[in-house]
Amino acid sequence: MTQARSYPGPRIVVAQDVDADPEALYAAWTDPQVLATWWWPGLPDTRHTVDATEGGRFEVHSEVASLGAAGHFTRLEPPSLVQLAWRWETGEGQEEDDLVTVELKGHSHGTLVVLTHEIAQPDGDTSMREGWVGALRALATTIGRPAG
Repeated sequence: MTQARSYPGPRIVVAQDVDADPEALYAAWTDPQVLATWWWPGLPDTRHTVDATEGGRFEVHSEVASLGAAGHFTRLEPPSLVQLAWRWETGEGQEEDDLVTVELKGHSHGTLVVLTHEIAQPDGDTSMREGWVGALRALATTIGRPAG
């Protein structure tokens, strides 16, 4: 049995209610064509690479914006959980992977998406919190059903 890795740095938790079922939101993280509709869609050169298997690669990268994140899936529990070993590939990069966990909690009016980003470095930067807030907002407006 492998021992769970420790993430001594700060923890970022953001949540977004989305008017969509957990299956649609699970696909939004695990299907590269769906991911491309909401993750940096305004950057035309963005690459969205997804091998939605445990150990499979995850990458979103834009040369034009000099932005990128990559990692691999550590846990997949359709349609309720997506977990990634996460590393920013921007600027100086990172020495260790962070852990990003996306929980999809279905309810009568859609799904509560709870994203937890556990940072590996004890003095890790939490400035990406606003980026996660924006990402989940884009997810909600793109994948969510229109009000009717």
